[in-house]
Amino acid sequence: MPQIFCHDTLSLDSGDCPTIFSPILRIFMFLPQLPYPPHSGGRIVTAPLIEGLAQKHEVHLFSLTHGFDGEAEGKEQISQKVASVTTVPGTKRLDLPAMVSAIASDEPYKVHRFFKKELLAMAQKLAEERPPDAIHCQNFYTAKYATFLNAPRKVLYKENFETLLLERWAENANPLLKPLIHVERNRTREFELASCIGFDRIATISQRDEINLREAARHHRGVAEHLEDRLRTILPSIRVDDYDPKNWEGCENPFPNEGRKNLVFTGSFNYLANVEGAEWLVDEVYPLLPPDEYSLWFVGQHPDPRVHALHHPPMVHVTGSVPSVQPYLHHADASLVPLRIGGGIRLKILESMALGCPLVSTSVGCEGLHSEEDPPLWSIADSEVDFAQAIQEVCSKKTTRDSLHQWVVDRFSPDRFVQEMESLYQGPTGAIS
Repeated sequence: MPQIFCHDTLSLDSGDCPTIFSPILRIFMFLPQLPYPPHSGGRIVTAPLIEGLAQKHEVHLFSLTHGFDGEAEGKEQISQKVASVTTVPGTKRLDLPAMVSAIASDEPYKVHRFFKKELLAMAQKLAEERPPDAIHCQNFYTAKYATFLNAPRKVLYKENFETLLLERWAENANPLLKPLIHVERNRTREFELASCIGFDRIATISQRDEINLREAARHHRGVAEHLEDRLRTILPSIRVDDYDPKNWEGCENPFPNEGRKNLVFTGSFNYLANVEGAEWLVDEVYPLLPPDEYSLWFVGQHPDPRVHALHHPPMVHVTGSVPSVQPYLHHADASLVPLRIGGGIRLKILESMALGCPLVSTSVGCEGLHSEEDPPLWSIADSEVDFAQAIQEVCSKKTTRDSLHQWVVDRFSPDRFVQEMESLYQGPTGAIS
């Protein structure tokens, strides 16, 4: 059943949901998942943005629910910060009705999975009573909602260039799956590019994604022209205070005292890129490390059966969901990002760096986070041999946690993120045009 939460638990249906503050803008935000609890990539991005916007604007959230750990409590928490929260139940990652619907459609599977007519109807009803000044859609697969609503300003924020993710998946996929992935990639590319036309401003999460999107649009003349002065990169943020090393100095060490160096890989382990990365670490990298000296820890929710199968203490630990990743990153000898597929920005890198944890990543894992002008403070390695060597080198050095934390603060603060996004909702003159 669709659900709406308002400040002071008042119902929008009765028309008595109050304006608690003096809003500058009324913003409708369409999200694939609720921002609380902020324990995974997408939620880590949206939580500080929504918190910052809600301090000055009237923000209405529209989202699917997925039954995540702490989701019900998270909905209650976020409802105290924004004007309203409207949710409908989402579908599973692999949903048969959505797949059948997608087969008979030109739209990619993710659009069918995340577009819900019930959620749109609730947004349309609210829009009649309280017309939005701006509509924000998070990722291409929520973009369809904006086509049915009017607002002076429509903004699309892209955490990934999805087409590239599918291309990279196909490179390492089972040969039997490759034809299906190519079909889905083509449909995704067409929709992902065409959907940009419906937005006044489009923001990518990294410079690399912006370059890739512009390159793909070169073969779609109308899209390329539309993006020319409407597309820009806006780096995300994390709640940096949650990752201040000083705040975690007294936290309990989650690792057993076995004399081993503890290597942590965090994330949601039902996500294909993380599953593949975990298997690569265990099968290809770990055998190259000195025996009995290192332990791998896969810390995160929803571990896939393939990841569960890797659990073999004391060499490999699969924790499943944990209350907080901070103690693991604070006490780890190194954080690992062994990704070979995927895109966007890996917020697990920002979490690790903010806590002052030394890091080893593949090139794909840290795309968009460094440049010649702003070189990385972590090790980058792509082959099994180089990755294993980098782990040993990082673990043998002393790292100044404060300098790593400051690197994140200087580049990924919530205040900067909110201000840059506000400029998209308001337009160049600071007011809706």
